[in-house]
Amino acid sequence: MDSSETFEQRRAGYQARVNALLERVLPSAATTPARLHGAMREAVMRGGKRLRPLVCYAAAEAAGVPDSLVDAPAAAIELIHCYSLVHDDMPCMDDDDFRRGKPSIHKMYGEDTALLVGDALQTLAWQVLATHSSLNGHDGARVRLVDLLTECAGSAGMAGGQDLDLNGGDRPDLAELEHAYRTKTGALFRAAALAPACVRPDLAVRLRHSLEVFADALGLAFQIRDDLADRDSDRRQQPQGGGANLPSWVQRFGTQAAQERIGELTAIMRSACGDFGDRAGGLQWLIGFMRGRHSASTMK
Repeated sequence: MDSSETFEQRRAGYQARVNALLERVLPSAATTPARLHGAMREAVMRGGKRLRPLVCYAAAEAAGVPDSLVDAPAAAIELIHCYSLVHDDMPCMDDDDFRRGKPSIHKMYGEDTALLVGDALQTLAWQVLATHSSLNGHDGARVRLVDLLTECAGSAGMAGGQDLDLNGGDRPDLAELEHAYRTKTGALFRAAALAPACVRPDLAVRLRHSLEVFADALGLAFQIRDDLADRDSDRRQQPQGGGANLPSWVQRFGTQAAQERIGELTAIMRSACGDFGDRAGGLQWLIGFMRGRHSASTMK
């Protein structure tokens, strides 16, 4: 890391870094089964902000962990995220026909292939953590990373949050709705922020806690911000897929309350940044991105 650069200047390098690793670990579309492999590559390499890997690299900077040691978890978390998008788009879930300006994977390849794409991307994530050379000599870190990501992606995390979103009813109270958000959306932010602590087990407990607090607030604020962006859309106005979707935060509590909640969460994030001094530039950048100061068009 060049300390004379801002995180905004380093961001493109981090995105290119994780894209190059994803390109290497994904099977070639020319190898059998070609249809499945082609669909996997489409799901991962069609674009995206790589926000969760950026959280991973920003947290590594804050924790004083070499960025090379979080390449594998950054890529693995992105693979889990991409698999979740494929499954979320399917008719039995959120039933979306488009993703990132293109037809959803199930619309391009069929529901059967889309289901397998999600399965294959998830298992590829574990393979990356288990075998990537950047973690050679860090076997304890591999185990801790697998433990962290399985918790954050499983029934106590992202998968459980999706179930709450599908089947949580139409009048959740604040705690119920935010718990669903913290699991479905926030859990992978938590995994990304805590990955550096897995490769640096001597990190002070106070600093690990600050990363966890930051990630919890970021994930929740990010989803509420997304709700604000969607408030004029019909996307969440009617239940879709197989369950009765939870209302959005904005639908349940209103636009003004959502903006106030984002302000509260931003204050929590800024307070957590204070524990990292001049190493918190990446975390501060994430706050700015979440609040819309960085144009989505610059996040290729």
